[in-house]
Amino acid sequence: MDPEEDAFVRQRERFGEEHITAWERTLEETDMLAEERRADGWETTVVMVPHTDTVSRDMKDHDRFGLMHVVPDNYADAFVEAYDEEAYAEYLVYGDAIDGVMYVAIELIDPEEERSILVPCKYDMTMAEGMTKSALDEGALYSHFKIISGETLGRFRYEEFEPLVAPPNEESVTSVATVGDATDDGDA
Repeated sequence: MDPEEDAFVRQRERFGEEHITAWERTLEETDMLAEERRADGWETTVVMVPHTDTVSRDMKDHDRFGLMHVVPDNYADAFVEAYDEEAYAEYLVYGDAIDGVMYVAIELIDPEEERSILVPCKYDMTMAEGMTKSALDEGALYSHFKIISGETLGRFRYEEFEPLVAPPNEESVTSVATVGDATDDGDA
């Protein structure tokens, strides 16, 4: 196959210094946010996810869709210890988009217990039309957290998901919405 005709090769070639800087800025902002929360007395867990995919229902032989975060083994225990799908009832998104690639820190918030999980991640929205369509059809978007072996560690359902699929605007780089009903037993 001619590399000039391969969409994935072209897509990888477009990532340059601007994207490296955006990722570094995302990591720095995540650390700053975590320190601010801790200074306010919150229990804060940072979970690095070096790989996030945008997955639609039609991509796999299962019904799951949304943001698929791969959690490295050295962060898996911290995520599992902090994870409680029902308690984390809100979220904030901090970040920016460059050439359709989202560089964001997702903050899952448990306001009752003053806990948060910060997830710095990057994902390509230029390849996410199917995921967005699945979310619109469902009326919700999911974040799935798994380890490299495929074992699922947890998931979150976002009823209001625009901050996760649209770049933050100039007036507000932070968006807030409520995480959806955790009683849904669907496979999404």
